[in-house]
Amino acid sequence: MSDPQTPDLGALSRVFAVINGKGGVLKTSVVANVGALLAGAGWKVLAIDLDVSGNLKLDFGLTDEPEDDMGRGLVEAIWYGEKPLPVVKDVRTNLDFVFGGRGLEQLGSLARSSMVDDLPTGSLAGEFARALTEVADDYDLILLDCPPGNSEIQDMALAVARWVLIPTKTDQASLDGLRTVGPRVKRARRTNPELRYAGVVVTAHNPAATRVLREVRAMLSQLGDTVPLMETTIRHSQTAAFDCRARGQLAHELAKDAESFKSTRLKFLSARRRSPEETNVIELPTALSGTASSLADDYRHLAKEIRELITKTETASSSTGRHAR
Repeated sequence: MSDPQTPDLGALSRVFAVINGKGGVLKTSVVANVGALLAGAGWKVLAIDLDVSGNLKLDFGLTDEPEDDMGRGLVEAIWYGEKPLPVVKDVRTNLDFVFGGRGLEQLGSLARSSMVDDLPTGSLAGEFARALTEVADDYDLILLDCPPGNSEIQDMALAVARWVLIPTKTDQASLDGLRTVGPRVKRARRTNPELRYAGVVVTAHNPAATRVLREVRAMLSQLGDTVPLMETTIRHSQTAAFDCRARGQLAHELAKDAESFKSTRLKFLSARRRSPEETNVIELPTALSGTASSLADDYRHLAKEIRELITKTETASSSTGRHAR
């Protein structure tokens, strides 16, 4: 067995693990939309799908792509040191992507096998840190879309991340999933003491339901750790979410198209009124969600909040002489 080599996590100061113990809390949508918005603002962003469902590709509209290896390349990059992360460049401007999927199930069995002792770093997390460190200097932000299950992958992500962002709905099952993250964070801090909470972001939320937010704050205060609640909430918009997935678009992209389509529909309707005899040759564009713009604004506010959090933290670290990018 080789001597374990501890990776230097200093280069990974802008890695976010986006995680909840329950699925269906808009975790993947948060990764896709926030990543793309910060990329659009000039940051170089890498989004890595660590979920065996592999659904992050749907948010980016990456279906039937030849590069989609369902996570097998990611497994090889972690397990075999000579293989780099299989990064797909520019799925959006300034945004690169690593495919996840069913192939990632292999990581769990590998983590539990005796073969892990033969890895140069002696752990799955150490090898993932090594693979990320090789590309980290190319990015201003790395977002890890973590699975709701598969404890080995969750622990691997938390062992290399600097920040923990927890999207959650306000139903009891989602809040119970949130509670499972705390013990994992505490364990991860044994080898990754710089790991900290960015916060909890409430999703699928009715903006008028202020009582719900008070209850979530009260619940967070009982967790025995400092887990802040993000100021931004992501509203519930079933039609916008459906249109985004169906069209392979992010919220701000859908909002732009919805506004354009609205204008086009008005022109077509006006033309029908002026020339009723031509009605049979005018095809009316399909209506898109009218809430897309509001949903896009929510994601913009969350992206801004995350950016300000990073800037504030790094400025404070610089003033105290600690590591900062």
